[in-house]
Amino acid sequence: MDRRRFITTLLATCLLPSTRALAGNPLIPFTLTEDDESASFVIELEGSNEHNVFTLDHPPRVVIDLPQVTRVASSSAALHQHAGIVEDVRTGQRAGGIRIVLDLKTLKQPKTHIRQLGANRSQLIVSINDPDPLMAAVTAEAQSHNQPRKAIIEIDAGHGGKDPGCISADDHYEKYVAMGVADYLKGRLDTDPRFEPSLTRDSDIFIPLHQRVLMARNHHADLFISIHADAAPTTKAAGASVYILSEHGASSATARWLAESQNSSDRYASTRDSEIYSDDPDVQSVLIDLSMRGTDVASQKLARTTLNQLGSVTALHNDRVNKAAFAVLKSPDIPSMLVETGFMSNRQDCRRLLRSAHQQELAEALHQSVADFFEANPIPG
Repeated sequence: MDRRRFITTLLATCLLPSTRALAGNPLIPFTLTEDDESASFVIELEGSNEHNVFTLDHPPRVVIDLPQVTRVASSSAALHQHAGIVEDVRTGQRAGGIRIVLDLKTLKQPKTHIRQLGANRSQLIVSINDPDPLMAAVTAEAQSHNQPRKAIIEIDAGHGGKDPGCISADDHYEKYVAMGVADYLKGRLDTDPRFEPSLTRDSDIFIPLHQRVLMARNHHADLFISIHADAAPTTKAAGASVYILSEHGASSATARWLAESQNSSDRYASTRDSEIYSDDPDVQSVLIDLSMRGTDVASQKLARTTLNQLGSVTALHNDRVNKAAFAVLKSPDIPSMLVETGFMSNRQDCRRLLRSAHQQELAEALHQSVADFFEANPIPG
């Protein structure tokens, strides 16, 4: 067996169980109801209801460990308003399971309850000074059957910090244009009850490309949108473009040039140690091949919808979905696209991209693209 075939077999053996595990561990919604004095956290569990709940101080918080759960998301529209006793809700991987942290305004001791819903289903209720936690549990169960969960959208503002991106002839930076459009898009999605947006960066900081991919996966994103405004060797290049990950190389010389330009951002990073990247070129090639399975069709649909919407607010560089090996698109299980909103190297494009009104127009087009995509491709509740 040659080396490449051995690596392919080894990676497939390692990665395919993860794919099955994702299918067998769907995104589990939780709800949080609260007021100034009390709160109830409710999550429905399949199979094991093993849990560990405890408090920590400085800052005050309730910690909920669920060792048999791997993916969770909020199904509560009020969760991010933080109008009550809970100031913030954080989730993350912990020892193969999930840790959920409720940051409190003042420390209060929680009570836990298990409510059986069937032979293999139960609700974990964590109540904080709530006189009627059962009501929260009943409400949460009704919501879980009547409301689809929100689609999680990861918005990536390209470049940032010590990586300025492309610089126009009159010293305007791509990173600020990308952040402007990303901010407007998040603002629009925040007001749409169908979506839960998240930013890879919300300030002028540098984040390596592979970490952006991992952030989207850790947030259990349903879509990944990377926003850029690039340059080209010629000042005649103009208009917006949409890219998805190429399986067999760039779709054009321009696409290849742009991918090399964007991927060079990782020269600012000190490490590439992630589950997506490898310094071994054979392993890297196989990982890219595997990453295309199951997401290419969805990415194509998303990109085509986006291209149509962008054409209503700006000129297009071309009217096809482009393909290139952008590192930031290499997520194995999230439909992803990279949007070039225009060219910083083109004077007219750059002038428009710097205008707040045009950034809002671009954000509106992207919002409509996301809405159209999920209307045609609804996610399971």
